Amino acid sequence: SAGQTRGVACHLYPRQVPGLTDVTAVRTGGAHACALTAAGAVRCWGSNAAGQLGNGATLPGTAPVEVPALAGVTALAAGARHTCALANGRVFCWGANDRGQLGLERAPATCTATGVAVPCARTPEEVPRLTDAVDLVAGDEHTCARTAAGTVSCWGTNALGELGNATSGDAPTPSPQAVMAGARLLRGARAIAAGAHHTCALRDDGAVLCWGSADRGQLGVLPVSRPRSPCGGRCFEAAVAAPGYAGSAPVESEDAGLDASLDAALDASADARADVRTDARADASDARADGAEAAVVALPPGVAIAVAAGGAQTCVLLDDSTVRCWGSNRSGELGNGLVGEGGPAAAPVIASPGSATTNPLQRVSALASGAASTCALLDDRSLRCWGSSETGALGVGALDEHLGPVAVTW
Repeated sequence: SAGQTRGVACHLYPRQVPGLTDVTAVRTGGAHACALTAAGAVRCWGSNAAGQLGNGATLPGTAPVEVPALAGVTALAAGARHTCALANGRVFCWGANDRGQLGLERAPATCTATGVAVPCARTPEEVPRLTDAVDLVAGDEHTCARTAAGTVSCWGTNALGELGNATSGDAPTPSPQAVMAGARLLRGARAIAAGAHHTCALRDDGAVLCWGSADRGQLGVLPVSRPRSPCGGRCFEAAVAAPGYAGSAPVESEDAGLDASLDAALDASADARADVRTDARADASDARADGAEAAVVALPPGVAIAVAAGGAQTCVLLDDSTVRCWGSNRSGELGNGLVGEGGPAAAPVIASPGSATTNPLQRVSALASGAASTCALLDDRSLRCWGSSETGALGVGALDEHLGPVAVTW
């Protein structure tokens, strides 16, 4: 009831999951997790009210159980109440389908999740019309696949433009939709990452393009009022390039102000970034005055080589092995030693709490983001995490939020 908080069991330090060996990847959803083994099998545990464990039941699993009828799996994705797997270019999903997140027009079963009956699949079902997928990601209620050709297709909820198909609205779309980059098809994607209600792609030329919810600055651009759009000023319905990470090929937009700003970024050389930052700020001011769809923010240095997306934050790993983040910072998600509203400006992740932003976290080799936290794997195989630790998410023995990276205690 109002004014009460329900306690949940949690572990403040990492603990080994029993019965798992030869694991090559792990994906976590809202309250469940799945592991991919070297043999291409999938084993899941945790909440199962919507069938998200894929074992044909709806009882929770306290130990990993194998998902039947799956073989040769090479990638996994887990959403709030659904899971998907990739095998031989084909995508299989299970769990809740109330927002079309399984890619099915009609789910084969009904599950009762949080007291509400929802359409679901308790075992894997193939997503139609996908045969060349090479990677998968999942948000709360949407799923996206990257194809061998470098395009991206998404399905599920589209209330905040999560599908990137230049539309938004309350009606879910279970059939895969091609993601647009401005006015054209998004091409050249070599990696994708999904937050709760937004998705980002890293293009071959180093561009970072994002779409979906923009209310916390998680796309790297400033949302403005767009009365003709169902999501208003809360989202971008097609991919927009994060300024500073626009790559070498411009993203065409229906808005001339945004195009001009991005062109300024593209024309800048590495040696002239300081001047471009000044120009970009002026362009941003002009764009806001003209009612443009987005305004350019300051241009940070470096080339993006990996991207991670969390609840309402986005982080990129740069070619100098440092990290920049943008979006929500209410729990220290940006890792810049501060806490506040955050926004679209890229912030460098600091080396340790209390250090100056001129002392960035270095030697990072991989990133992963959760609801309000991010972790970085360093080249010495140690792990640093920052942001919210409300349920022990940081693995540091406490529930306090951390505004900069702290070492995970093993």
